[in-house]
Amino acid sequence: METQGRTASLANEDGQLLASLLEIEERNYRRLLRLAWRQNSYMRRQDVDRLELNARDWSLHLPRANEARIARERFVAQLGRNLGYPIPPNKMIGLLDFASPETRERVVESVRILQDTTMRLARQNELNRNLAEYCLDLAEEESKLFRRAVTEDPNGCYDDGARPSGRGPGGVLQRQA
Repeated sequence: METQGRTASLANEDGQLLASLLEIEERNYRRLLRLAWRQNSYMRRQDVDRLELNARDWSLHLPRANEARIARERFVAQLGRNLGYPIPPNKMIGLLDFASPETRERVVESVRILQDTTMRLARQNELNRNLAEYCLDLAEEESKLFRRAVTEDPNGCYDDGARPSGRGPGGVLQRQA
């Protein structure tokens, strides 16, 4: 974008605040990335208790990440209005045409780090989704195999509706208190 003839400029303090907001947002997403890595590990180990705790932590930190993103977007919109350059929140790089080279460099680096973290988080979330889908498919297949085994039991422990027959336990697993 050409900035010749423009008298408005992005104050260094505003640029530094923008970089700080980007860094805060990135820290929040990095925390979510660590939780996503843990989630993957817990799913592979079938550690239900830790998965539950991880989900609780996720529900605690996701709103904080959203708040950081919203604060940055609002600040960018305000900067755009102040400069007479209304921009969508995801197009903040246009504001850097109004910034000093030092400020531009810091903000660009903060944006690069944020984008890297969010891409890694999206990739890990996709891996976790695939793993969860696989685990659900596996559990469904195992339950079908179990149902087939108990309904086709030669001792007749279960009927076709997978209800215990009146012939006694005959090798059926029973849970005891």
